[in-house]
Amino acid sequence: MTRAPKYSATLRMLHWVMFLLVALAYATINLRQAFERGSNARLLVVETHFLLGMLVLLLVVPRLVARWRSPQPPIEPPLPAVLRIGAHLGHALLYAFLVAQPLLGMACRLVSGRGIGLPFTSAAIPSPAAWVDKALAGSLEAAHAWLGTAFYWVIGLHVAAALWHAFVRRDNGLRRMA
Repeated sequence: MTRAPKYSATLRMLHWVMFLLVALAYATINLRQAFERGSNARLLVVETHFLLGMLVLLLVVPRLVARWRSPQPPIEPPLPAVLRIGAHLGHALLYAFLVAQPLLGMACRLVSGRGIGLPFTSAAIPSPAAWVDKALAGSLEAAHAWLGTAFYWVIGLHVAAALWHAFVRRDNGLRRMA
């Protein structure tokens, strides 16, 4: 019996690690509401959110390189053209999010004057004084929040599509990433 084709082990591992990091980033930013503004607990969850975003950004480049170097296993039976185009569009949106969202978060930090704290140290990369613009920082933060909300829907559609492949279409779409 031949085994169904899967994505490379590297791609599968990066997919699930990034899934976990994105889920934790969403959890931490929502958890901040449970703590009083200015409290150490709130600062901890916000800084954890930021660190998780930086980890996502660091992993997205190796993931894209691995994706370009590895053949994409075919979905069996093949999808109709319109669904294949939709799948490519959905994946492009997910990758754009994995790049844009952390970059927006970094831009918010730098333009607000907060700089970028280095994990597990009290050191930080300071924000250049010439970049500080509180109004722009507010606009960037609003865009970051809007994009985060919009991507609940894109991520939800991605999960729904995976479940549709597994339970309705009964093809190997989800199994390729397992």
